[in-house]
Amino acid sequence: MYKIKSMNNRENGFSLIELLIVILIIGIISFISLKFIKDALEKEKVVQDIQNMYGLLQEGRMKAFAEKKELKFNLDTASKKACIKDAGTSTNIRCVNLKTVDFFITSNPVGIDKRGTFQGSTIYYTGNFTGLSYDCITISTVRVKMGVWDGSKCVPK
Repeated sequence: MYKIKSMNNRENGFSLIELLIVILIIGIISFISLKFIKDALEKEKVVQDIQNMYGLLQEGRMKAFAEKKELKFNLDTASKKACIKDAGTSTNIRCVNLKTVDFFITSNPVGIDKRGTFQGSTIYYTGNFTGLSYDCITISTVRVKMGVWDGSKCVPK
């Protein structure tokens, strides 16, 4: 059998330049995808904060009704916490740590009376991310709902 040699007498394989180009392309794709992953993680932090505050408000309502106590929901962006407090003693009953501070609340603190009804308020995200599944909470006298902020009000989902 005869072995056919190439014209330039070169062995089959990759050259160093070809290998470097492939590594460069992989690096560029990785860099671009990391930005999308980072943004997705930051958006998820906002949604988790909304869900945690929603759960805390619901828990405060049940506790106020069950124990016939007046409570307050307080959003403290400086310390990155949302807390349910006893209205009489101002002691924290339960707090959740927030991952972001880009929230605005229309009336802070929100009162919860002995019947488990609220003073109306709205909490919404003020940061740069858009297209979040939830970015606000609307608090009426008897309902707490998560929703999407349309620029002027929280539209419940």
